[in-house]
Amino acid sequence: MLITSELSAGQQLAVWSGRTWMAGLRERRPVRAELVDAYRSVGIACAADDIDELFGLIVAGAKRVLTFGATACPFVHPAEAVLVNCLSAYQSGCDKCGKAILGQMLNPAEAFLAMAPVERWARKLGDAGWSLAMVTVDQLISGGSGPDAGDRAAAQPDRRDDLERARALHVAGSGPLARALRTWH
Repeated sequence: MLITSELSAGQQLAVWSGRTWMAGLRERRPVRAELVDAYRSVGIACAADDIDELFGLIVAGAKRVLTFGATACPFVHPAEAVLVNCLSAYQSGCDKCGKAILGQMLNPAEAFLAMAPVERWARKLGDAGWSLAMVTVDQLISGGSGPDAGDRAAAQPDRRDDLERARALHVAGSGPLARALRTWH
């Protein structure tokens, strides 16, 4: 399985955001302030409203049960990889791909309504320099190790800036995102 620490910092932020929102729903506690603080601490325009709108639609209109891990879970769940891929598609300008991914996850009405918050969230991440690459099925199943790990690493774009950001958060951060990253590294 793919381990969260093998994701880029942007991918980790997306996964953490989804996990945090879903944990708030399960525990019936507000998480908006936690999301706002985390995004502000890494220099990203607040995406909390977009995240809240998207996940409200996911809960209301999912075609199947979508499982998100606990905040400190070391493994990436399939629904989390789908979220990253949807954000990546919109961030790279492939709206058609993003719509198709939403259409596989959600009922038609919710998928249509989810396009706007996903696109805004992806744009905010991209505008701040947090680019997202898609997670492949091979990565999800076999993770970052194994006989073809070198081939997958060579095919991935250079993520040193993301890694430096993650390390800076790991060392200096004290917010909720930094705490989650500490458990993943």
